[in-house]
Amino acid sequence: MWTTLAQIDIDLFFLINRSGENGFFDVLMPAMSNLKNFYIPIGLAWLFLIVKPQAKFRIVAILILLLISFSEWTSSDVLKPAFQRPRPYHSLSNVHLYDRMAKTWSTTPKLDKIIRGESNSLPSSHATNIFAAAFFLSFYFRRMGLFFYLIAFLVGYSRVYLGVHFPLDVVAGVLVGSACGLLFVWLGNAMILFFAKRNAPGPEISN
Repeated sequence: MWTTLAQIDIDLFFLINRSGENGFFDVLMPAMSNLKNFYIPIGLAWLFLIVKPQAKFRIVAILILLLISFSEWTSSDVLKPAFQRPRPYHSLSNVHLYDRMAKTWSTTPKLDKIIRGESNSLPSSHATNIFAAAFFLSFYFRRMGLFFYLIAFLVGYSRVYLGVHFPLDVVAGVLVGSACGLLFVWLGNAMILFFAKRNAPGPEISN
């Protein structure tokens, strides 16, 4: 079963990474995968939440930072070392690969053997983090849920298109990130309820 799943994963990878290759995506996908492009809008949105007087917004602002730290730790420090799956360019030949430092595209040469231990692939930390945030924020800001998930989908897709993750890595990131988001929704609801009860007016005492 794993052999069949692995082959489907490879076929989907090349469908996205090679068959789906085009000039527009060669520009869009590196931009979607570069988290620095999101720093300003995320920073402004976070400041908006933290200055709101309602406890709910401040709780969401604080928890989203803790959530991303937790999802990053879960994917990078726990799961990746556990699975130790090599990245596509360390296990396949002719990968359409983006070099984020040089900002250039290349096609990897024929690979004689799988390279293990240099960089782990499963799950995608980008996908884990972005879907954790999308799940969490969509619960509290439901009107923007479609927008959050659209961004998350594009980020996840970009990781395969750039040649740095298999589709299964992204799917795993979606599942792990959503689980992390669900955990923090539970925590957020508990905190909101706690502060609501704490700040609720006491019963009136009639003379």
